[in-house]
Amino acid sequence: NGTHLPPSADVTIFERAKHEHVFFPIVDGGNIFHIFLGEAAPDPQGLMDFGLRLSRETQIGYFTFSKDITVCLGCSAVSGGLKDNCPSCGSEDVDHISRITGYLQAVSGWNSAKRQELKDRKRYNQLA
Repeated sequence: NGTHLPPSADVTIFERAKHEHVFFPIVDGGNIFHIFLGEAAPDPQGLMDFGLRLSRETQIGYFTFSKDITVCLGCSAVSGGLKDNCPSCGSEDVDHISRITGYLQAVSGWNSAKRQELKDRKRYNQLA
C-alpha cells in the first residue's frame, strides 16, 4: 500500500510525507499514505488544512486519517484508542479495530507481525 519509513520513526507527520511522497508516482500497484491519529479528537479545520497541504506540496495521491477503536464484546460499547478494558463496563473482553493495508479490520484477525506493527505505530495528535 505504499512505501514508508518504519512505523515507529520519530518524525513529524509532514517529515514522513516529505520522505515518502517521492515514491508515489513510480509505484504501479497503488499506494496510500497512512496518518494514524492519537486519541485526541482531531480539529476538523486542522484535518482539512493538512489534507490541502499534502495535496499541494507532495505527490501523494491517496491518504487516510485513521483512529484506533476499542469495541467491548460484552456491552457493545465503542471507544477511541486501544484499551485493555471497556471504559463503560470494565470488561476485558474487548477487540480492537484499526486500519491494515487500507481497510479497517478487527485486530484479532491479524497475524503477529501486523499486531507488532500496530504497537509500533507513531500516532499523531498534531498535524502541523
